[in-house]
Amino acid sequence: MFKQYQIIELTKDINPVIKQGITGVILEIYDENTFEIEFVKEDGSNYEFNGQYTFSIDSDYLK
Repeated sequence: MFKQYQIIELTKDINPVIKQGITGVILEIYDENTFEIEFVKEDGSNYEFNGQYTFSIDSDYLK
């Protein structure tokens, strides 16, 4: 069971920038299988893809 603000790791690529192995934090829990996640680089800036800084991701992509 995932919790808000839990650090997760991606198990699959979601786009060309956010790839398997990147860690992120759960910002919002929509239901037991869908989460809004933010991915932060080591320098403290957010990963971004097509102007998007947070991503709705299914639990199948997380560990």
